[in-house]
Amino acid sequence: HFSVSTNANFEETWTLKTTRRENIFEGETSTPIDVNGFDRFLTYNFSASIGTTLYGMYDFQKEGKDPKIQAIRHVMRPSLSYSVSPAFDQYYETYDVIDADGTTTDQVEYTRFENSLFGRPGNRFSSSLGLSIGNNIEAKVRAKDSTETEPEKIFLLNNLNFSTSYDLAADSLNFSPVRVTGGT
Repeated sequence: HFSVSTNANFEETWTLKTTRRENIFEGETSTPIDVNGFDRFLTYNFSASIGTTLYGMYDFQKEGKDPKIQAIRHVMRPSLSYSVSPAFDQYYETYDVIDADGTTTDQVEYTRFENSLFGRPGNRFSSSLGLSIGNNIEAKVRAKDSTETEPEKIFLLNNLNFSTSYDLAADSLNFSPVRVTGGT
């Protein structure tokens, strides 16, 4: 009655060019310095989900009547998921912003992979609980051809999906927006 799946992703990204930044004085902007040479970073995440399928049927047929719409079937697929993605802080460094007195006023975080063609490692821990509901609605209608014995099946809504998630590790804005997709 339930479908359970687990997933683990490991991704290693190789690059031949990275970026370095140096300390700056207040009011200046940090210019990245390209560093040629091989470098790499590894990222990974884990997830699991459980789901089921629920069916509902409304029958329009009555004794002695042959309606155009004979039945409507609603198929709902709710799913609950959990995913965890660690922070990859080991790939992040800082540069100092120095004021006129020579005092460090700020430290700015950056990654040497920030201009990488294949993206950068994440530096934020995420632990999310997701909820999604998929819907299909179809109807059985009387066939236009009177010689047909079986009714035709037509899709009213091929899919109507709702999904959202809640990040347990976030300090604010824990809920992601509800996403609605559909098709006919």
